[in-house]
This record gives sequence, structure tokens and C-alpha cells, in this order.
Amino acid sequence: MTDMGAPLSTVSEPSVSLGNQSLVVRLVRGAALWALPLLLLTALTLTWLYRNTTYRSFDDPLVSAVTSLIASAEVADGMLGLSRKPIDPRYQRALSGRYWLIGFLQDDGVIEAITSSRSLYEETLTLPKSDVARLQNQQGEEIRSNAEGPDSNENLRLVARQVVLPNMKAPVVVVAAADNRSARQSVISFALIAFGLMLLISIGLVTAVVTQVRSGLKPLFDLREKVADVREGRAGQVDGKYPREIQPLANELNSLITHNKDVVERARTHVGNLAHALKTPLAVLQNEAQSTDSTLSEIVGRQTETMKNQVDHHLRRARAAARGQAIGVSSPVNETLEALARTLERIYRDKDIDFDVDLEPDLIFRGEKRDLEEMAGNLMDNACKWTKSAIRVSAQRLADDGQFIIIVSDDGPGMAADQYKEAIKRGARLDEATPGSGFGLAIVDDLARAYKGRLTLGKSDMGGLKSVLELPRRL
Repeated sequence: MTDMGAPLSTVSEPSVSLGNQSLVVRLVRGAALWALPLLLLTALTLTWLYRNTTYRSFDDPLVSAVTSLIASAEVADGMLGLSRKPIDPRYQRALSGRYWLIGFLQDDGVIEAITSSRSLYEETLTLPKSDVARLQNQQGEEIRSNAEGPDSNENLRLVARQVVLPNMKAPVVVVAAADNRSARQSVISFALIAFGLMLLISIGLVTAVVTQVRSGLKPLFDLREKVADVREGRAGQVDGKYPREIQPLANELNSLITHNKDVVERARTHVGNLAHALKTPLAVLQNEAQSTDSTLSEIVGRQTETMKNQVDHHLRRARAAARGQAIGVSSPVNETLEALARTLERIYRDKDIDFDVDLEPDLIFRGEKRDLEEMAGNLMDNACKWTKSAIRVSAQRLADDGQFIIIVSDDGPGMAADQYKEAIKRGARLDEATPGSGFGLAIVDDLARAYKGRLTLGKSDMGGLKSVLELPRRL
């Protein structure tokens, strides 16, 4: 067979580092790194201030009770009594959560009661051992601490002072205590409210920062879309007005696009000039060789034809490489394939070929129309040469990768899998009886590679050859 090609190797795409983060994420994270700790510190500070204020207010009645007990204490005949007891009725109700006590402080913190409120119900209080040393070292100074109450569920807040009363040999400790569960619950409630409010403020702040950052970066997002339009062939240049910080970038991109087009156009011009410069001498050699019937003329004519085919192939490849790097070029797929099918039907009308064309709508090739015509035309022409009666042509998108495929199948004799590599070589002809130069699939191969696509050959379900051409599409 002739004009057959082997599968192309998969073209690797540039790898994208997963560590790259968007500007939005980086800016929001930067704002959050200072704002969230600051809000947390604010909540902790407010809770600490509220706690101090609450316990200061809670301790004031206890301080007054201790001062009142010391002032009303009287010693007669070695016996301690009170001229006036605290009037708070809770001191009279058993286990009410309000207590006072005067007694001797033991080293283990237990207070040996001399007199106490009825609310203690003949129980005593035990101070933490750390407070025992403080009371002994700070004679006459009040200390504030926490201790267990006579009820196992109570956690008492207490104020204590150790003093030496007149006519008493040993110092006594005066204690007023109250169940602090209500104060502690108040502090916890305030902390929850404070942290809840800070959380709401944090959410609102992050939302505001995200909105502000996205609004500020919107010109960059717009520029990205405009560049994508140029790359996909929907626009020729980056249009639009941008802030003064971004406008120079847009201008530089437009200059780069213009420069790219100029480079491609110069490459096309040079390739065209080279083609004309080479084809004229080759044509002269061919004509001279055909003018005589000698063996030398035959050899020269055959070699000149080979040189001409090689020159055509490499010039075509050079043009494809230049066009493959062009920006802002696109071509409709369906119109091109349908036109090729109609043309080939007329060319091969003596074979009465049945063309089955099934094309997905709105497919746009990201490249030059003449290259698409050459690639698809070579595959379809090759199928026409070898088919018995039917050819199937289809085109469809690939899933979300910016590619599409053209599949050309025929019901001809096909070829063995081990012939694919040989068939794609430049100038290779597996059947000399069939017309052709042997460059058809090599041209498709080179053009597909220029556009970072690939060509795959396989066995058709119609019995012949199936050619799958993968190319970039406009998104």
C-alpha cells in the first residue's frame, strides 16, 4: 500500500507545578495571617478584662464582709465574739453558698473554727497549701483564692486575712467566701459571645478581602481572557483599556503578537523564495533528461524527481512548523471536511465511493486552513485509493483537553500492524503499482507534530485502515 503512516508518539505537555497558587489565594492568605490572630487576641483580651471586672465586683462584698468581721471581733476572757454579724440572710441559710469563718489556720490549710456563719452547717473550710504560706508571710494582707465548699458541687471564691486580735496569743484567720459558679458562668458566656462575634467578623473580613482582591485583580483576569482569545484565534490582538499598572503589559503583549506574526510571515516568504529558487533548476534538469532516451537521462530524471519530492516535502514541513507557531489563527473543521469529501467524490467518481460523513458541530481547528486541508485531504485521498466502495469520515471533541480527532476509515485491504512504521517513512511505498509519491502520510505526520498533535493508525471495523488524527481545537 502507499501513503500509510505509523502512530506518532504522544506529545508531552509542559508540566504545571501544583505548588503554584493564585494571586487571590496569596493575597487573602496574607491578610488572614495578620487579621485572624489580631481578632483572636482581641477576643482573649476582652474576655480577660471582663473576667477581671466580674471577679473584682464579685470580691467586693467578700472584702467588706472580712473587714466588718475584723472590726466587730471582741475578745473577752480569752473568748472571741462578734458585736455585730454580717446581715446578709444567706449567711443564715444552711449551705447557701455564702459563708464566713474565723479560726486558727493549720499547716495543712484546714481552718479550726472559732466562730462561723450558720450557712456552714458546722463545717469548716480548707485553704490551698500555697495560700497558707502566703497568709503566714503577709500578715494582715488579704489574699484572694479559690477553694472547695462544704457542698461538693461548690467552687468557692474567698477572701482571707490573718490578723492578731487584742488579748489573743495566736493569730486568727478571717475568711469570707461565696459560690462563684454564677460569675464563672458569666465569664464563659461572655467568652463564647466574644469569640462568636470575632468569628463572624473574621468571616466577614475574609469575604470582604476576597471581594476586594478579586475586584482589584479583575483587570488581570480580563487580560487573561483576552490573551486566551488571541491564542484560540478568536481575536487578533489584546483589546480593551486597563489600569495604568497593567496597560504596559497589554501593550507589550500586542507588540509580541505583532512580532510573532512578522516572524512567521518572513519565514513563509523565505520558504517560498527557496521553493522557487530550487524548483526552477530541478525543472530544467527534468526537461533535459526527458529530451533524450539514454540510460543516463533515465537515471537523472528519476533522481531529479526524487529530489523534487524531497524538496517539496521539506519546504512543506518548514511552512507547517512556521504556521504551527502562529498565534490567533483558526479554521472551521466541518466546512473543510465536507468540501474535501465532495471534491474526492468527483475525482474518484469511477469507483462510485459511498462517503459517510459524521461531524460534530462547531468544531474549530486552531491552525491554518491549508494545513487542515492537507492533513485531512491526504488521509481521505489515501482511503479513496484503497477502498472498495465505502469511506467513513467523522470528527469529534475529546473530553476537556482542548483537542479533537478526525477519523478516516475504509473497507479496503488494510495493512499489517508491523507495516505502520515503514509506511510513515518519507518516500516509502509499500505497493509500487498504486500511484503516489510515498510522502502523503509523512506530510500528515510532520504537520500533526508541528501542531503538537498526533496520527494513529489501526484496523477499521469496516475491514480496512483506520487513521485517527488528533489536533488542537479552539475552546
